[in-house]
Amino acid sequence: MKIINIGILAHVDAGKTTLTESLLYTSGAIAEQGNVDKGTTRTDTMILERQRGITIQTAVTSFCWNDYKINIVDTPGHMDFLTEAYRSLSVLDGAVLVISAKDGVQAQTRILFHALQKMDIPTIIFINKIDQNGIDLRRVYQSIKDKLTSDMIVMQEVSLSPKITMTDISDLDKWDIVIAGNDELLNKYITEDFLDTQELKCEMRQRTRCCTLYPVYHGSAKENIGTEKLIEVITEIFFTETENIQSELCGCVFKVEHTEQKKRVAYLRLYRGTLHLRDMILLSKKKKVKITEMNIPKNGEIVPANYACPGEIVLLADENLELNGILGNENLLPRKEQIDDPMPLLRTTVSPQKAEQRETLLNALVEIADSDPLLHFEIDTVTHEIILSFLGKVQLEVICSLLKEKYHVSVAMKEPTVIYLERPLKKVDYTIHIEVPPNPFWASIGLEITPLPIGSGIQYESKVSLGYLNQSFQNAVMEGVQYGLEQGLYGWKVTDCNICFQYGVYYSPVSTPADFRLLAPIVLEQALKKAGTQLLEPYLSFTLFAPQEYLARAYHDAPKYHAVIERTSQKNDEVILMGEIPARYIGEYRSDLNYYTNGRSVCLTEIKGYQETLGEPVSQPRRPNERLDKIRHMFQKTI
Repeated sequence: MKIINIGILAHVDAGKTTLTESLLYTSGAIAEQGNVDKGTTRTDTMILERQRGITIQTAVTSFCWNDYKINIVDTPGHMDFLTEAYRSLSVLDGAVLVISAKDGVQAQTRILFHALQKMDIPTIIFINKIDQNGIDLRRVYQSIKDKLTSDMIVMQEVSLSPKITMTDISDLDKWDIVIAGNDELLNKYITEDFLDTQELKCEMRQRTRCCTLYPVYHGSAKENIGTEKLIEVITEIFFTETENIQSELCGCVFKVEHTEQKKRVAYLRLYRGTLHLRDMILLSKKKKVKITEMNIPKNGEIVPANYACPGEIVLLADENLELNGILGNENLLPRKEQIDDPMPLLRTTVSPQKAEQRETLLNALVEIADSDPLLHFEIDTVTHEIILSFLGKVQLEVICSLLKEKYHVSVAMKEPTVIYLERPLKKVDYTIHIEVPPNPFWASIGLEITPLPIGSGIQYESKVSLGYLNQSFQNAVMEGVQYGLEQGLYGWKVTDCNICFQYGVYYSPVSTPADFRLLAPIVLEQALKKAGTQLLEPYLSFTLFAPQEYLARAYHDAPKYHAVIERTSQKNDEVILMGEIPARYIGEYRSDLNYYTNGRSVCLTEIKGYQETLGEPVSQPRRPNERLDKIRHMFQKTI
């Protein structure tokens, strides 16, 4: 059986979940369509998903059509989940972008289309809800051209009254964008030679696969109108021949979840080879795993399987498979993931509303963080507060919802704050010697700090020979430095510098690695004081689309949010502003834009990295260490 993996993406209330149900029903996979309001659908089952009309967690379902098996990977759509969306999109053969005939292209539609283009995913546009009153399809077509792409072709002639009828286009003039893009077809058209419709369809399919053309189809998912045609088109456009099932194994993990039954399940796209139950598989990190439990999607359900063929989505119960982990030969991946998981930008503290649920909360956060690389958590060693680091406020809302729905823990949280970093300002060196007060350690350490360009991260090297200071002492210094880098002068993590261990002396036989481990952060701190540090904060690059009449307002409001407009352009009746903005201001800027444009603005953002912060430095309390604090106090009195 030929396997196709597709994604269905849409703006709020466009009918994505209903279309998924309609495809399952039309294909015969289910006997009755699920209901969004009742929460009986195969996807978007979380309360928050239904309330906000967004997909939060990736889900998989499937159906069969003739000789094809079509897996539907339901991908997250909110900007806080774009990293997971990119990860899910990377395993797709194609996507269906759903647009409501009533609402046309919305802000979320543009965000999703941007993600599809970024990942080079072949896409079909499906105009849904054509059975509603007051539909103007020409207006919808124009909004697609103006706001998404001009490389679109309407593949059907639609009549909405007295009843809905849809026929494939036949007039050659309707094929002009296909003909114009192929010299051979264009020559035939000019010379009035015979043009076969099959030739045109073949060219359309080829260009769609290359992401240079976007065919448009129509229907009503609620009434199951046009879904059969859509299935046929999906099988014609998105199927590509897979490698021989006997070829070397290659698969990639794109999702990890923890079930209600406390099972850890990894979702895998199998690209090559055949995977069998009880196989011993080599991971790319040279670790082996045995396949003891394997499931695949089938006819709207997840069912056990003894084997899986190339192209299949496989669910494996395993503790060792990690997100983006690769089974088999990673060199055989057809498309390598180019988008790295960004660092968390915000942080807050969380506590259970019932004190006796603290352990339950911690266990839940372990599971959530395992499946969401954008969530980090730690416990403050002094206050014992649980600190969460995350990407966006919607993500935080989702975490709260998960804790309540799945783990039955209600929590209280403080207002999130931005995570800053520190960078040394100049090159310095500093040395503390043995037996030189107030040093209480049998160790001499000299460190050199050299600032590096923003975004370089930390580099560490040792110029002290192993013959002079053995590996255990060397490791102790590196561990001490790593500890010291966790808190700079303002209490934030230090980054973008080279740390060189350039001088080390021990006193035999009393010196121990512990002496070096405890002295190293003190030396580092003194070096940082000598160098000084600057605060860095996260920045976003943005592309703003706003109606022409709001150009002045959008442009002149930018400095209020410390946004810098780098380029402006105009397309049709919209102005396009491109620039950068501190992450802490993007929420306010976007909210204001939506308010005064009546929701007609779109702001696409991507994480740009850290830059020097504006305004006064923001400090945070240092985490105490009783022994180091005592030593630090001694040095502060004498240095």
